Formats: sequence, C-alpha cells, structure tokens
Amino acid sequence: MKITLYKSKLCHLLLFLIVISCALLSACSNPLNSMLGSDTGGSLQGAVPYEIKWYLPNSVQPDMQLVNDEMSRITVEKINASLNVEFIDWGSYDQKMRVKMASAEPMDLIFTSNWSNDYVTAANKGAYLEIDQEKLKALAPNVLESIPEKCWKSVYVKDKLYSFINTQIEGRTPGILGYKKYFDKYSIDITKIKKMEELTPFLEKVKAGEPGIIPIGIDGIDTGFNDIALTYGIEIFSRENPAAIYIDDDSIKVMNYFEAPETKSYLKLVHDWYTKGFIRRDAVTVKDHRADLKSGKIALMTTVINPDTMANQAELWGVKVSDMVGQSFMNTYMGNGGILSSLTAISKTSKDPDKSYRLYNLLYDKQDTKLFNMLNYGIENRHYTRRGDVVKQIPNSGYWISCGWENGSMFNSYRQSEEQLNWYPIGPDMNNNAKTSKLLGFCFNPEPVTIELMQCAAVVNEYYNALFTGSVDPDKNLPLFLNKLKKAGADRVIEEMQSQIDEWRQK
Repeated sequence: MKITLYKSKLCHLLLFLIVISCALLSACSNPLNSMLGSDTGGSLQGAVPYEIKWYLPNSVQPDMQLVNDEMSRITVEKINASLNVEFIDWGSYDQKMRVKMASAEPMDLIFTSNWSNDYVTAANKGAYLEIDQEKLKALAPNVLESIPEKCWKSVYVKDKLYSFINTQIEGRTPGILGYKKYFDKYSIDITKIKKMEELTPFLEKVKAGEPGIIPIGIDGIDTGFNDIALTYGIEIFSRENPAAIYIDDDSIKVMNYFEAPETKSYLKLVHDWYTKGFIRRDAVTVKDHRADLKSGKIALMTTVINPDTMANQAELWGVKVSDMVGQSFMNTYMGNGGILSSLTAISKTSKDPDKSYRLYNLLYDKQDTKLFNMLNYGIENRHYTRRGDVVKQIPNSGYWISCGWENGSMFNSYRQSEEQLNWYPIGPDMNNNAKTSKLLGFCFNPEPVTIELMQCAAVVNEYYNALFTGSVDPDKNLPLFLNKLKKAGADRVIEEMQSQIDEWRQK
C-alpha cells in the first residue's frame, strides 16, 4: 500500500515538472514574447503592481494624490503599474534632482533638459539608463511613430541614447504676441511686421497714446533674445555659452555671438527703445511679470509662435484668444536646443525599466489620450469641464498643470479654446517641414573647458540683463563685457567647440 501511494505521488510530481518545463520552454522560445511578457503588463496576473516614481518640475498640486490614484486605475489595468508622480517647484527642481541622483534614490522617470537638470551632464555621470532600441520598438512603438527620425540625433550622448523625447513643436518659430485692440486702434497691420526693427512705429503709438501701459515686455525674466537671435541668423547654444554659429554658414564656423555685428545692432535697438520709455525702467530687476500681464499693463511680448500659443498666453494674460494677435518672423527652425528642452530619462536606480517604456507608450497613444490629459488637466468634472476636445479649468479645484510639453506628446492634448488650432496635422507638419540646423545631432562635450565655461557664465550673468533689456548703452558697456569675457576664456571655449564640430563632421 505504501509503495503504491509512493508511486502515485511520484507520478504526479513528474507530471507537474513536465508541465512546468514545457511552459518555460514555450515562453523562452520567442525572444519577443520574453520581452513583452505573458500579459499586457508584462507581469503574471495577480502580481502586485509595480509603482512608477516620476519626478517633474511644476507647481505643487493640492489634488496630486487624487489624480495619481485615478491615473493608476488606468495604468494598473493596462501595464500592471501604479503611478506616483511628484512635482517639484520650478525654482528648486534642478538642485533637488542633483541631490536625489547623487544619493542614488530609487526612482524611475526623471524630467531632464538643457535648461533644468542638464541632460548631457547627468547622462555623462551615469545617472540614466541607456534606452534600448529593441525595447523601444517592442514596448513603446507609439513613441517611435510620433517623433521624426531626425530628432533622435540630438539626444545621443557619446553615441548612446539616454532619454525619451517629449513631443512638442521641436523647432522654434520666433515672433510677437500682443493686444489686438492696440493694433486696431493705431491701424497697424501686424502681419506686415517681419523683424524687431519694424515694431518701432507701433511702440511709439502705444507710448504716446496709452498712459501706464508698457509697450513691450522685455525684462530680466525674459529678454527674448535666445529665440529672436534666429531672426538675425544666429543659432545660440545657451545664453551663458558665448559660442554660436550663423544658421546659413555652410562652413559651420563657430563665433562669439556677443561679438557679432547683428547682436550689437539688436542691443542698440533695445537701448533706443529703453531711452524712449518703450521698455520699463526697472527691467533689469524684474523677477516676475505675470501680475503685469494679468492686469493688462504689457501691450506686446516676444515669444515663440505655435498652434497653442494664443490659447496658452490668453490664459496667462487673463483675456480671450480673440483679444490677441500674433505674428511669426520666420519659418520654424529646428536645432538641438529645441529638442533638448524637454526629455524624460529612466533613472539608473529603476527596479523595472520596462514599465517606463510601457507608460510612455500609453502617453503617446493617439487613439486613447485619457491618461495624458488626466496628467495635465486632472479629473473631468472635478478639475475641468470638457466640450468635445475643448477643456475649461474649474477655478481653485486643486489640479491643473497644462504642461503637456514636459510629459509625453503635446499633440495628444485637449485644446483650451475653440479658437486654438488643432494639433493634427499642423504640429507634426511643422516638425517635419522645419528647417534643420547644420548641427542637428551634434553634442558638445563641455568637460575640456569646464572652468572656462563657468568663468564665462559668471561674466555673462554680470552684464547680460543690463545689456539685453536696453538698460545700458552698448557703445560704452559692450566693450567692457567683451574684454572680461575674453579674459574668462571665451576664445578657448570657441576653439574647443570648433574642434569637436570638425571631428563630428568627419564621422
């Protein structure tokens, strides 16, 4: 009896082992099945959902946990992962993320860029995981489908890719935005204005006829020159780096943009405007002009013109879209700077990187945009109301960031007014048809000139706002600035960048 029972148990055990072995062989027989997992989320059903920790710069939202919970309902069902999004205020994001990455804090997704939490620097330090091309194809095909192939060139660091690109208008279309009533009142056709110098007649009219109104909002918060420089034929890499190129120079000769005659011409123009009262007297020290915009004190601003510009700015200015007019000065220009301005990397401390690929695939889904829009606008009928694809914020409701450009595909966003143009096909068309920089894909390695760049940055920060708000005479102050910049090592920076560009072009 005991022998029979033993044989029976042994048979059952052998049968169990055979079944398990077959299942394992079946799963391993197809590499793609192994990568994708046995269910939609890549985890066995019933497994505890993985929590995706994601850091982004933005204003802290009272209902963040509520929105996280609601988004997690979607992500748990689709990829077996919950979401824990945390916003860090704009001003401290850069410093706080440096600390988190240096301490190897467990996290998954990190906003990174060329203006906050510097992408190239962090990638060079090993803070991010390399984006695997095969996984990108298998787990996030929506991302690949939505981003022009040419854009990916800009995100490689030492021949490796370390981030997803957040889709927006990747190029820059510099121009102006202002109150329609003033252009109508003074019979000035904004569509005829194609460069900064042609604004002078309008600014003169506003100054003379509108007491208490600032004709143009150039100040310490935003001088606007980084984008406006393109209209002068100059591509700037960053405000504090003096190295730049002329966009139509086939030889790609690096020069000091502060020394360029076009820059001096611009500085003389804004200084003339400043002396005539077109620019506010305290422009250098202004830290926040939102209250002045909201109260209607600023007639005109330089900006980048995109399909959503009017709607976004109307909200900021506290007016209807129909109250505003905009005008671009040139066709869209795509350089590395625009693409690097909004990226999302996977932290080297992530315990399940595949979940981040899957999440980004959801955020890029053109057919189901609910998750993306929930992240940006909150919960429908609690934080906003919706009519078709047009949303309206419910005031003081606890959540509304409206920053799709930093967390997925902006082209999946709801519109904020009936007047706002549809993202499709305009957005993708602008990216596909943009004039591309001759340096698209070039990644400057700052390590050989780290000290010189730091010294140049200190000098730039000393003089920049005063010069570029027109507050000081460039004939007197520009030579002083350039002399200090030269002593700080500007020529060495330009020489190093030229050397790296020449080497890059030979590849």
